Amino acid sequence: GINAEYGRCETVYDTTGQIHGAMCYCDHNTSFAVLMSPVPIDPKYSSSQSTLSNVLLTFSILCLTVTLVLFAPFKELRSTRAVKVNICFSLALLLASFFFVLQGALVKDGDNGPIKSKSAGCIVYAAIQHYLWLVVFCWMMIEGFVMYLSLVQVFGSHISKYMLKFNLFAWTVPLLFPIIGYFAFSKRISLETGETLVVSTYIDDHACFLKPGELPFYLLFFLPMVLVIVTNIVFFVMVLKVIKGSKNVAATDREMLLRQMKSATGVMILLGTGWSIGVFMAVPAASVQLTLQYFFILLNATQGIFVFVFYTVLNEAVVDRWLTLLGLKKPKSSGSTKSMTVSVAAKTETSSAVSPSKEENVYENTESTKAAKDHTYDTAAGFPATQDSGTGKL
Repeated sequence: GINAEYGRCETVYDTTGQIHGAMCYCDHNTSFAVLMSPVPIDPKYSSSQSTLSNVLLTFSILCLTVTLVLFAPFKELRSTRAVKVNICFSLALLLASFFFVLQGALVKDGDNGPIKSKSAGCIVYAAIQHYLWLVVFCWMMIEGFVMYLSLVQVFGSHISKYMLKFNLFAWTVPLLFPIIGYFAFSKRISLETGETLVVSTYIDDHACFLKPGELPFYLLFFLPMVLVIVTNIVFFVMVLKVIKGSKNVAATDREMLLRQMKSATGVMILLGTGWSIGVFMAVPAASVQLTLQYFFILLNATQGIFVFVFYTVLNEAVVDRWLTLLGLKKPKSSGSTKSMTVSVAAKTETSSAVSPSKEENVYENTESTKAAKDHTYDTAAGFPATQDSGTGKL
């Protein structure tokens, strides 16, 4: 039959006399908006939303894969703090997007797929997706934190082995949430037929993800996401002020405006501000809910595409190195390289002479500590633009 509120379902009655009841088999929903919608997706639009989500996410997966591949050959590019964090964020987003798209092949309409609705396998798959998206949120917050320290905080504090600590935080803390969701909000019931049913307020009835509108959804997914968004919006406002106040005497007003707009867009993508639409998807009005769902899909299912554009296509360092590698551009002359090396060495010696006992701060905002030098950012990949020291600290 058709359930106008929860989707298209088929009621199957027990004719053996063993269960004495009915079971409901429903078509699953792969709309990307299901991640944040506190109510089930309207069945009239679930098909179009699922198609749109799968197409955009597939392109995002390809773009994220290409992004990681393009950085792989160049160790000098991967040595910068910004790229290290961006690579981890891209990897997390790639995995989360891949598992979301993969469920379309594993959980099929009418429960004909390898994973059955409400089964133990479905709960495990939901927990994996839950975990991976929380990892994505953690890396987005780390992006905001690093940008804040690099561009806003003048007197940042040194953090030794920061990438190790970032990875431990981003990949281990989210593990707690699906574990709590499974053990606190799910129970398994064995039937006389030998089958096992899972009764849970943690898992959705129509997809292997959290059940919308229930306590686990708000407590274990919605709330952490809101905290990340609010934190990153604060970071974004502070970073935006730095971008707005950046100057370049060699650039015209129009060029500076375009650079600032490009930089601001890049920061928005890195910090995942598009996910803030999910907060307003709790609005009960059907027309508003539907509009926000489509906006959410268009902005966030394409996040991987925009990452590729800002991390690689608009990143002059990556483009130059690949053009040189493919023989389409002449490498820099040794004289130019030698001159640059001497210049850098001279600056290093001068800095050491001024403060020989000062330990290098990997988060130091060098631009804001020099009054005579203004902020200039050309691409989103330049956030933050400080390269790690050669001291061996991570």
